[in-house]
Amino acid sequence: MRHETAELSPNVSLIGIPGSRNKLSTPSLVLDLDIVEQNIKEMIQWTTAAGLRLRPHAKTHKSVAIAKMLIEAGAVGACCATLGEAEALGYAGVSGILITSPVVQESKIKRLLELNEVAEDLAVVVDDPENVAMLIEATEKFGEKHLTLFIDIDVGSKRTGVPSAQQAVALAREIAAAPTLRFGGLQGYAGHLQHIVDFEERMSGTKAVADQMLQFENALKDIGLPPALMTGGGTGTHALEASAGGLAELQAGSFTVMDVDYDRVSLREDGGRPFHDALFVATSVVSSQHDGFVTTDGGLKAFATDGPKPRIAKGAPEGSEYSWSGDEHGRVSLPAGAEPLKLGDMLECVTPHCDPTVNLHDFYHVCRGDVLIDIWPVDARGKR
Repeated sequence: MRHETAELSPNVSLIGIPGSRNKLSTPSLVLDLDIVEQNIKEMIQWTTAAGLRLRPHAKTHKSVAIAKMLIEAGAVGACCATLGEAEALGYAGVSGILITSPVVQESKIKRLLELNEVAEDLAVVVDDPENVAMLIEATEKFGEKHLTLFIDIDVGSKRTGVPSAQQAVALAREIAAAPTLRFGGLQGYAGHLQHIVDFEERMSGTKAVADQMLQFENALKDIGLPPALMTGGGTGTHALEASAGGLAELQAGSFTVMDVDYDRVSLREDGGRPFHDALFVATSVVSSQHDGFVTTDGGLKAFATDGPKPRIAKGAPEGSEYSWSGDEHGRVSLPAGAEPLKLGDMLECVTPHCDPTVNLHDFYHVCRGDVLIDIWPVDARGKR
């Protein structure tokens, strides 16, 4: 059943019409559902065979529908980068949510506890004794359910997380001593490794992270508080985590849709591409007044710009290149001798970086083949 907010999309009248994918009002975010399903099947099969759990990161897709698809396929829940993302999914019935960044503001802690009363199997990470004290005080006053905490470990990203086993031990003791809290385990997300192109270099980094996680685990075992679960990893290291031995659960998310940046990464040792591009921005030619290039309606507000440039998947001659030409406009540079594009010609581009590109759009235009079959809201867009 189509979500009621989909009625706000200018493309709603195209649902179910043959060829409708090629008639979208642009710029539009396009999701190829056949490929998404193939990617999910591949990752579930891989993690199952490797003996790993999968809790995919929803910061990639920000979608209740996709989170539920993943759980139905075998995932144990969803990771969320922000409390707002967790609220968008948790209040919609998604279970097993792990908030992978600390929640520290008083107003957000109140929201966290309200969500904990409703959401099944909610957890959040901490890396500071002051934050743990905040959560103890709040749960003693307002919480009716135990709140599960994971200790966040800095495994090299230097963003959040404790850098030493001694700090982790101190935090675990505080959590275990609090009657309103539950110690869930350790998080060690190696974001700095995920986009390393070379497989061998990424393997070396993954093994170092695994060794660090095992040191932390042993330190906690020594005080009688063994972590029940160690979670982390991502799309870039998914094929390395089982042999590295440091994690039992993967947080990979980008594999669901992929992007230009991840397409450059050798994800498997044999160089194979297990996951395929499922996310595109459709854009149309709006001006053709110059030789050698045309202007489109897909600019800085349609694509994330923190990575490589979009890659044209279809709609332009081979060898054409996409770049930006302002907030609302893009430029397609054509190879010498190419047939010129006409006004209204539509292109689809693979997104440079999937997560922040999704966050720029209100809707997924869900397609099978050349047919728009549904429109899904980007439920957690802008949620903090």
